[in-house]
Amino acid sequence: MKIIDSHVHFILNAQIRNTQDPWIKAEQEKWRIAWGFQEPEEITDFHKLAKLWIEETKKHNLEKVVFVTASGNEQMIELVKLCPEKFVGYAHHNIENQNAAELLEKALEQGLRGYKILGTLVKTPLNDPKFYPVWEVANKYEIPVLIHFGIVGAAGGIAFGVNINPLVIHDVAKNFKRIKFIIPHFGCGYLFETLNLCWACPNVYVDTSGSNQWMRWMPYDVNLETLFRKFKETIGSQRIIFGTDSSWFPRGFVKAYLDEQLKAMVYVGYRQQEIDDVLYGNISKILNL
Repeated sequence: MKIIDSHVHFILNAQIRNTQDPWIKAEQEKWRIAWGFQEPEEITDFHKLAKLWIEETKKHNLEKVVFVTASGNEQMIELVKLCPEKFVGYAHHNIENQNAAELLEKALEQGLRGYKILGTLVKTPLNDPKFYPVWEVANKYEIPVLIHFGIVGAAGGIAFGVNINPLVIHDVAKNFKRIKFIIPHFGCGYLFETLNLCWACPNVYVDTSGSNQWMRWMPYDVNLETLFRKFKETIGSQRIIFGTDSSWFPRGFVKAYLDEQLKAMVYVGYRQQEIDDVLYGNISKILNL
């Protein structure tokens, strides 16, 4: 079984967010206990963390790890050069920067393979014409653009913003058809909107990454089986991409997320070829691997 983890963060100095709010603390602890996660180890050495990720690819037989963020594009470029046979990296800088398009093209020319945007935190609607130079660069290079919509963070996080709804890129996706837009975490609470966007735009994909604990806060019951069934019915298995949202150590690659997603796909009735598409084939084609 070939696996590419399409959604990983390279994070030095990882820490659990401390808070004095009793409800938020209780929710954080509930999540950690439910998954059996230890608290993050603070790793400050770049090469030590990179070595740990190389070891994870061997331990879990991962074909590739796609890092969607690091501490800036320069660090990501350095990371990918350390292990090009296993590491793929995305650019990640503020799309509202005046030179965002130039920064993206520079990063792509130096070996990065996509662009990650934390959409919910962007203050200007992503369909604003001022962002068109960025979309033009992404379209020219035919790269994946991964955009986080929906809520951000654990309990007590952010639940509002002009770009919280993925439908904001409806016209952008239709105008820039060579960009593969990837919506992580099955839309992170915006399930109806993400399904609609995928139905309308054949170049929009979803990734499966994270614990998807947003399902707990939906006004109707949702589980992984529901998600895998609904998206398969709407867009087929060829536009669903596996990821974990892994980040810190000693947790490393979150195999528990893989196990839960595999179980859901099997129970929903995915054929082996469809499972292979999700775990490896789809992102491999997008990245021309």
